[in-house]
This record gives sequence, C-alpha cells and structure tokens, in this order.
Amino acid sequence: MPLGEPNALAFKSGTYNKDVDNDFGKYVGTWKFQQGTTSLIIVLKTKLNYYYSTKNYYKDILIGEYRYIENGTEKINTLNQLGQAQATAGDYNISGSLIIYGTTYPKCDDCGLDERRIKLAIKDPERTYLINAIVLRYKNENGTEKIIAKIFKNGTSFMPPDNAPDEMRVPYGEYVLIKQP
Repeated sequence: MPLGEPNALAFKSGTYNKDVDNDFGKYVGTWKFQQGTTSLIIVLKTKLNYYYSTKNYYKDILIGEYRYIENGTEKINTLNQLGQAQATAGDYNISGSLIIYGTTYPKCDDCGLDERRIKLAIKDPERTYLINAIVLRYKNENGTEKIIAKIFKNGTSFMPPDNAPDEMRVPYGEYVLIKQP
C-alpha cells in the first residue's frame, strides 16, 4: 500500500505500507538550524519494512534524534540514541510516517495544493507527559537543501507532575534547517 494515499486496505493486518514515492528520502540526513549561539541539529533515518506487531502490518517510517543548544548551553542531546537499537519505533525521540498536505493542520499558507509534508512525533525524554509533533517541509533553494520544521504541542498532554514544565526544552515554533554534508 502506498503511504500518503487514501486506501481502505492501508494498515490492515498483513499489509506493507511503503514509501513508494520516496517522500522520506529527501529528509534523511543531518540538518542544522543556527541563530547566533542557539542551534538545533536533527538527524533523520528511514526504517524500511518496520513491523508493527500489535496490528500485524509493516510500514516505512522516519526515525531521528536531536540536539538543542540555547545561548551556548546544551539543553538536550539525544543524538547518541540513534545508533542504539530500540525496542519500538516510538522509543526514538523523533518517529512517524504521516504524509500530509498544505491544507492539513498546521496549515501551510505558501505550500502548493499537492505539496507533501511529513508529520512526526517528537519527544523530550525528560518530559514524557507532553505530546508534541514536528511537521517537516522540504525545500531546495538554488541548490541549498532545507527543511522548514514546525514544532508544536499536539493534543492533550498526560497529567504532568505538580509544577512540571508545560513545554519541551526545544521551544515550540518554526525552524529553518540546512542540510549538512
């Protein structure tokens, strides 16, 4: 079953939901946002034919990890976890496979009607009660590959502990990341 296309058989037992259009391929790699002494590095990889045992189907997914430095101080760094085998895709701090279009929330005013973006879950391992998402939009401007990443709260969070922060350590917002060699 092709990912990103409506199909009644998608995600049914025994199916393989494949990235046939290679939507994920252009996101694979190391990406960096830099603004003064603040930076965000995201590393993304594909996992092909990933098996979801609870539903008995396979699908291609993107997984990743990240590092955020604010005013020269490292706030979070999960990059080393990308090289470690995880029990499930959800154990990575960035994971998912949802292909969305410009009119899908969060709306993209300058996206073409058929422009495909990728929506993934992004977690802060010290604030697991938060439910967050990151939407990635790929752009190639004069040979410079970029992703516009929008990080936001996605739905209702679990009951946080008393006086717990209600946001990730990476601030919600939009980041333009440049592909690194």
